[in-house]
Amino acid sequence: MEDPRLLLVEDEPNTRMRLEAQLQQADFRVTAVASAEQALVLLQTERFALLITGLQLQNLNGVALLVTARTLDPDLEVLVLTGLTHESVCAAANDEATALQQATNAGELEARVQAALEHRRERLERGRFFQKLSTHLHRIMEAEATAYRNTSAGPVRVGRLELDPLRHHVSIDRRAVPLSRGEFDLLLYMARRNNQVLSAEILAREVLQYAACSPTEARELVKARIHRLRQKIETDPHAPAMIVSIRGAGYMLTGGNEA
Repeated sequence: MEDPRLLLVEDEPNTRMRLEAQLQQADFRVTAVASAEQALVLLQTERFALLITGLQLQNLNGVALLVTARTLDPDLEVLVLTGLTHESVCAAANDEATALQQATNAGELEARVQAALEHRRERLERGRFFQKLSTHLHRIMEAEATAYRNTSAGPVRVGRLELDPLRHHVSIDRRAVPLSRGEFDLLLYMARRNNQVLSAEILAREVLQYAACSPTEARELVKARIHRLRQKIETDPHAPAMIVSIRGAGYMLTGGNEA
């Protein structure tokens, strides 16, 4: 579980020391700085869960700090020390922020910090959930698109070979040939492009869904599957007549020894 770090920005020394001490006594890991500039230097190299700052800072003010800090770390939670109302703080910062009156006791400060950290945890959990959901939906859409491509046309015939995408059925001279799902997809892809030379990289990417493999890896992946296909559809797998190798280029599906 994350051990949250707090970044406190307060240019008034006594207030800064008092708030830092209160946070440390509540067992928070806190780093206290005196200016927005110091805070931005830290935010460029270190990660914090919560930024606690006032708006009336010297030089670079708190509003500019909030905008830049969220740019550096969109997951950063913000707690504003101010005498303004919560609505004024949010409007000034143009962002979601929690306002905390500067004149506050240790108990209230701890409670507000805990609430801000809990809000951050919930926000990140929602983000992870929707990311997983988006990934899952994307995979479903890809699978449906693949299924549609495989079933959108009628039977495919190449010489003695016939493939029925709807039933995932393969036959040679009307004799059924049992193929795995992966073998069928590879053979169907090649059948729809019969007499075309297809490189191992194209087959690995388009059929096997290995988008990032090297040419050598692609050749090994495809070679193994072509070998299994030949064992099942060729009359003589050692002298293939249907799936032929084109040296240095790839593979091509032909009509073979047509009747």
